[in-house]
Amino acid sequence: MSKKWIAGAALTTLSLVSLTACTDNTQVKEAVQQSLTKQSEMKSYTFEGSTTLSIGNDLFKSANPLTNELLSLVKESTITWKGISNLEPLQYQTDLQITPKGSTSPFEIPILIKDSKMYFNIPALSKAADEFYALDLQKLSAGSTSPLKADTLKNTPQVTTAMSKLVLDGLDAKWFKEAKEPIKLKDGTSAKSITIELTSKNEKEINTAMQAKMPEFLSTLQTNGLLTADKAELYTKNGLQLKAPGKITLAIDDQGFARDQSLDLTFLLTVDGKPQESHVILHQTFDAINQNTPLTREVPAKTKDFEDILKFLAPAAKK
Repeated sequence: MSKKWIAGAALTTLSLVSLTACTDNTQVKEAVQQSLTKQSEMKSYTFEGSTTLSIGNDLFKSANPLTNELLSLVKESTITWKGISNLEPLQYQTDLQITPKGSTSPFEIPILIKDSKMYFNIPALSKAADEFYALDLQKLSAGSTSPLKADTLKNTPQVTTAMSKLVLDGLDAKWFKEAKEPIKLKDGTSAKSITIELTSKNEKEINTAMQAKMPEFLSTLQTNGLLTADKAELYTKNGLQLKAPGKITLAIDDQGFARDQSLDLTFLLTVDGKPQESHVILHQTFDAINQNTPLTREVPAKTKDFEDILKFLAPAAKK
């Protein structure tokens, strides 16, 4: 009788532990989902981050030689950025530093958006550090599918949030793990750290879940002018597969904002019958949320119209 009681108690304990683990994981996933929804409330913020890219040779192919030359600097590179974003009205500034693989000398691209115009300096095109190109975003928006529309740029955080939700909503709650101890953010506040890890054990399940969401994911990108129809067709036809190991980590503060985001992912895509492997490492932080931080960069004195170069960069229309 005693043995039966002990066995029964053990089974009950195991059941409770299993139920608790399931409930905890569900709550962890819900915290991530809520943080992504919360991001849409970010109307102003400061940000900084970095990424290391190793992109398959054929993924950035373009019909234009100059475009290919510019993209070749990015596809194998380390990129850092730091800036300020205010959405109402749209004001934005950032300083990009791009270091191509094998180089020790980064080149800088300062960008400013103010009064519906974008200003930027590209060392490969600009003759001097104080010479900026200018784009009228309102004029560019009229009847254009360009991702440089004012509304597209303003809505990019919401689009990014929608895409992240699409991917993560389809994942099983058991893959969401919260660290036992909170982490300290740059401003001294604490945040809970949640990680989704891609391993050889769950790789197949996660890819299956992602493929189910891929048509909607690509449609969202295309609708918002962030992906061309031919690229959407390429990804739909060949599929995008994640390869273990990999992980995504979010640090969520007490207000529910995902203040620190990082990912380390390898993905495979077949292009022209050849498997292309790419690797992306990214880390980004957000601070001063909804504090209306003023821009520090002034509208440049020397500007040149970028429209003619933009037309040259775009592939020639097919007849």
